[in-house]
Amino acid sequence: MKELIKSTPSVFKQREKSRNILRFLRFALVLFLFVGIYMYVYRNLMEAERQASVGLVECFYWVLTTMSTLGYGDITFKGDAGRLFSMVVMFTGVFYLFIVLPFVFMEFLYKPFMEYQTGARVARKFEHPGGKHVILTHYDSISHALMEKLTQFGYPFVLIVENLKEALRLHDMDFPVILGSLDEEETFRHASIEDAAMLVATDDDIRNVNIAFRARDTSPLLPIVSTCSSDASEDILNLAGSTHVIKSAQQMGSFLSRRICFTDNFTHLIGSFEEVQIAEVNIHGTPLVGQRLRDTNLREEYGVNVVGMWERGTFELPAPEAMLNNHTVLLLAGTEANFKKYDSAFKEFALNTAPVIIIGAGRVGRETAKALEEMGIPYRFIETDEKKALMVSHAIVGDASDKTVLARAGINKSPAVVITSHNDESNIYLTIYCRKLRPDIQIVTRAFVQRNVEPLHRAGADFVISQDHMGATSIFNLLRRAKILMVTEGLDIFSQATPSSLVDVKLKDSKIREKTGCSIVAIRGEAGTVITPSPEDQFCKDGEIILIGDEAAEKAFEERFC
Repeated sequence: MKELIKSTPSVFKQREKSRNILRFLRFALVLFLFVGIYMYVYRNLMEAERQASVGLVECFYWVLTTMSTLGYGDITFKGDAGRLFSMVVMFTGVFYLFIVLPFVFMEFLYKPFMEYQTGARVARKFEHPGGKHVILTHYDSISHALMEKLTQFGYPFVLIVENLKEALRLHDMDFPVILGSLDEEETFRHASIEDAAMLVATDDDIRNVNIAFRARDTSPLLPIVSTCSSDASEDILNLAGSTHVIKSAQQMGSFLSRRICFTDNFTHLIGSFEEVQIAEVNIHGTPLVGQRLRDTNLREEYGVNVVGMWERGTFELPAPEAMLNNHTVLLLAGTEANFKKYDSAFKEFALNTAPVIIIGAGRVGRETAKALEEMGIPYRFIETDEKKALMVSHAIVGDASDKTVLARAGINKSPAVVITSHNDESNIYLTIYCRKLRPDIQIVTRAFVQRNVEPLHRAGADFVISQDHMGATSIFNLLRRAKILMVTEGLDIFSQATPSSLVDVKLKDSKIREKTGCSIVAIRGEAGTVITPSPEDQFCKDGEIILIGDEAAEKAFEERFC
């Protein structure tokens, strides 16, 4: 049965070729039929004119010269019946001359030759550059973002494409591409699967199951990462051989829910590096508003380190002179005990218990609601599709661009609105509209593609994350086997083993921020973890540095110090 399944795709690939051959044979059969009939009619007409028998060679000779329009004129009819018959034979020959011969030439000579010449530009086998490489099996927004990361950090990769036209397009975009069928184990061997570091499948769930199954047969120990859109598919992908399964909708919903911090003034954990925790906190209505950062004494009183600040969706590295206002969201680093101490000090201040508005009850919206429910935060949906609205609780059926619908959902009191539409144009429109109605509300939205992140920020969103960037980052983290915490689009907190060039160097002498754009969150060494390192602290051998920065800053750190 397994061999039958493997042979099925090749049978389908032969169908078009077989169909063309049958079409040609049909034309040829009809042509031979016409030749036979015309020989018979010619023999009878010519015998009637000559009053003598006519041989088969002459019959075939006359029909052939007449149908091919050569017309030597050495054999002609004298009567009208014969001449009319000659015209019929001639027109039949012209028809076949312009139909059959071009078809034969194009289909069986010119087209295969051109396909061979064009297809020769795309490799069938990956020329291994040395070192572990990544095999990608589908080109989409996630794999495109992943390829950019792989290129940036110097990881080799190859993309397997089944369609020649698509392969040529990607080849012309300077992507390393090989042409091959993902239903054949030979294709994976041509991709040097035995030397690969990882295989990534980002197609639909059914295709990913098939890819994982074939790849696992070819390489029993290879890490295989697959994306999936349903819970049922996760189990099947694991059974098929996937090492890691990434559920994009769940991941996006969890991220969007963690970004909501306008419901209270408590710290909201977004990730951790063992004992070092990273959290965001809204300072609206607290005594911190109106102070300069250096005057808040957060480090001295609560042990938390301000590693970043958000102002209307714009991230800034902390500056001592920075002024805090009601829209400021602080990014803090500390231990669990530090955050508890901070929360205890600010628990008496404003608390907004109004429901968070979620626009869109699709997969991402439902996962966002599930995460909010676990956090104990009330929510309310706005959904235009009645079927989707019935799948969730606390839903209002209507258009979110309608002011009365937003009013029914509680836009005037809600602390935050989460926009989860998969249409970026709608997301931009709704972001501008919600910001106009409530200048002080927190707006968290998704971007379907990365290029729309910046327009959404300009539209008024406080936090934006693109699904392709999130998926690519998750896969890249598995490849590097390093802890990377994505704060928002293009901004990460990451850990690095202390480079030998920094051992026993003081923080103030390293000039990491000036040279790379990274800011130090914490350092680890023999004496333990220092979350709020001073300029006099030194980097230790076999230690670790936790930093924050964008992708360019992370790359600059590796190039400068590692």
